[in-house]
Order: sequence, then structure tokens, then C-alpha cells
Amino acid sequence: MEHFLLSYPGGADAHCVVVVSHDCDLANDNLTVEPDVEVIVGRIVQKVDGNFTWGKAPRTLHYAATRGGEPVHIELVSTRKQSIAKSELARFEPDETFGLDGKSLAVLRSWLGSRYNRAAFPDAFVKRMASTKADSKLSKALEKSSELISFVYFDVDAGKSIERKEGDPYQLGIVLVFAPGEDVDASAEAADRLATEIEDAVRLRLQDGKFIVLKACFSISEDDLPVSRARTLTQWRLEYMTLKADDDQLGPPIL
Repeated sequence: MEHFLLSYPGGADAHCVVVVSHDCDLANDNLTVEPDVEVIVGRIVQKVDGNFTWGKAPRTLHYAATRGGEPVHIELVSTRKQSIAKSELARFEPDETFGLDGKSLAVLRSWLGSRYNRAAFPDAFVKRMASTKADSKLSKALEKSSELISFVYFDVDAGKSIERKEGDPYQLGIVLVFAPGEDVDASAEAADRLATEIEDAVRLRLQDGKFIVLKACFSISEDDLPVSRARTLTQWRLEYMTLKADDDQLGPPIL
């Protein structure tokens, strides 16, 4: 880090630099075509924030890794991405004390792409979710289930993007996609309980459907969600809460 003048606030022992260039680009030795390597300076965190796991937030990611064979969680912030010369990086070897399994690698790849490939909800819908604080209720409920819920999908007006006027409510369905884990039945029961909790809390915030009508909130296993159904849904991420002035948790964490 010192050689490339890379830094991150906090203790140096917790710092790590993650190379995020694609494998093919990294291996390309034509420096005219691919002269640089993209990296993100991150850190090891002691406390995992469920809102940042599974790529739920496009700005900040918490994902599982190992360091010296021991489990750790790494925090990356997208705005800390930098480019360094490939010719300079070639002088150094990767830190072999860090390890990453296939699941975490898939999450990292998905998160890196989500910043540039994510759908938007109608502005009026986002503002109504914020004004009723229904988004906060959903976020709080999901935070304690970070290892269970991998994706949250919204079905808003059957996929139609409409800027509705006052007095014309949106129709909303919430789908919680959970990781089956080793005990599928236990995971399903926990996800069902969470879906009921979220449905009750969000419905209460939505003021009897004055602005948004919550049709249902239900859970489904990753193994049971067909691609055809997923295509009709839109993933809900934390950036949809950024219209609220009191949301300081969505960008780089305060250190």
C-alpha cells in the first residue's frame, strides 16, 4: 500500500487491497491495451452490517473471507476504487494469507457490476416509500437476517414504470429470496417468519394503502425462484433510500 500511496482511515493492520480487474484483463500483457489494474482499498471489519451483505447496497460491501485460515469479513467501498500501473504491480506477489471461496467471489463480482447495471423505480414510488418510512422498516428487519436473505425483489405495478399522481396508489409485492443453507426447512421457516414480520411492519407504515398498497410479502428459496419469474421483478437495494436526508449509512462508513 505504501509503495502505491494507497490509504484507508483506521488501523493499518486491518487494511487490505483487493484487485478487481477481470482475470483476462489482468493476464493481458499488452500494456497498450490494458495498462492498468483496478483495485479497491478495503479493511477488515469486526461487526458485519446486514444491509451491506450479499451485495444489497451498491456503494458498500461486507463479504466473508479468510486470513491465515481464520474467518474474517472485509469491507469495500466502491468510491475507493483506484487504478495502478500493471508494470508496477508486477513487482509484487499477492498476499497469500487471504482466501476467498466461490460464494463470496460470486457476491463480489455481482456487487462490482451492480453499480452500473441496476434498475430504477419510479421517483414517486421511491419518495412515497421514504415519506412513510416503509423503506426504513424494511431495512431494519433485513439487517438482523444478513446471512439468510440474499436478495429482496419488488413487484411494483407488475413491472410497469408509472409516475403516479397523488391519490393514485402503487401496487407492491415484496419477495424475500433466502439461501437454503444446510437445513432447508429451518431456513424456510425463518424466512417465512421474517416475511410476516416485514409485511405487518411495512403495511402499518403505508397508512392503509393511501400511497402504496402492499399486496403481499413472501419468501422463496434461491433454488425455487425460476428465471422467468425473476425477470419480472426488480431488485430493491439501499440506494433507493438516498432521497432521505438522514440516511448516512449508504455511502462510505463514518470512521
